[in-house]
Amino acid sequence: MPYLTAELVDRPQQRPRRAERRSIAGEAQCRRGASRETVELRDFSPGGARIRALAPLRVGHAIWHKLPALDAIEARVVWNGGCESGCEFVRTLHDAVFDSLMSRA
Repeated sequence: MPYLTAELVDRPQQRPRRAERRSIAGEAQCRRGASRETVELRDFSPGGARIRALAPLRVGHAIWHKLPALDAIEARVVWNGGCESGCEFVRTLHDAVFDSLMSRA
């Protein structure tokens, strides 16, 4: 008879993803107020991205991502784990725009 571990029972519920995230290795410019830095993109979807920054980003803060051939995209930090953070775009990218970005990555 299989047993359930406490880890499985006590694991916090995560929101289901609205779109599949794709792994990506690249950089984006990130602006927080007057501060700018280059961040490493880890994965990407039409609704958000996982990034690695030099310093932890605070949950709830607004940031702007500048990606090649696009206007800056406003996002909110929804989680962080050290210097790695998950960002949700305020406006979801159109599928055609997302596919174009992924084909160039």
